[in-house]
Amino acid sequence: MSINEEAAILLVKGQCLFEENHHSRAFEMFDAAISLDPGYAAAYLLKAEAHMEMMEMEEAGQCIKTYLNFNPESERACSDLMNIYYESGEFEESLSCCEKLLGVNPNDPYLWAIKAFLLSHLDKMDEALEHYDKAIALKPDFYDAVCDKATLLSECGCHSESLKAYQSGIKIEPGESEAYFGAACACYSLGYKNKAMLYLEKAKELDPEDDFHKMHCNFIQ
Repeated sequence: MSINEEAAILLVKGQCLFEENHHSRAFEMFDAAISLDPGYAAAYLLKAEAHMEMMEMEEAGQCIKTYLNFNPESERACSDLMNIYYESGEFEESLSCCEKLLGVNPNDPYLWAIKAFLLSHLDKMDEALEHYDKAIALKPDFYDAVCDKATLLSECGCHSESLKAYQSGIKIEPGESEAYFGAACACYSLGYKNKAMLYLEKAKELDPEDDFHKMHCNFIQ
């Protein structure tokens, strides 16, 4: 059996142990695979993703950067690094990874929405709204992007536009509560108290366990 094959076996054992919540032993297997074959790139990727699941972003970042030294064009690793940077509050770096992925996948609506989200974290609101529009143009039924755009419009004080966006979201997913709740907040900001209550009651009907909706009902009343 070659060293590479032995390392692969250790890696599989590590994955199984991690899935069974034996995390310490899993990382021992990952480290053993790397020690046996330091050039076995997959070990760094899987170890990084295990650290990500544990929310150990510093360790995850070190592993994923090592993996990228072996496979600099890996979209999976670039996506992982984008998420690591985001969770670490490094939004410019996360945005840079997102732009690299968009260079490969320019018609991916989810990447445009992620870029919009990151731009909003960098207080680039106009650019963020433009990028949400690109995501929605590519996927007109993209409920999350529509709601995120509506929320951003509300944060910018554009309550009429926000209401229209939430109403679009309701048409896309009439069984989801988020757009109804957002529409209620937009109506309230516009002084439409009765309409706000109607939307909020619908949100509460769809998601009766959400105490946040109940609290807002009492506030509007």
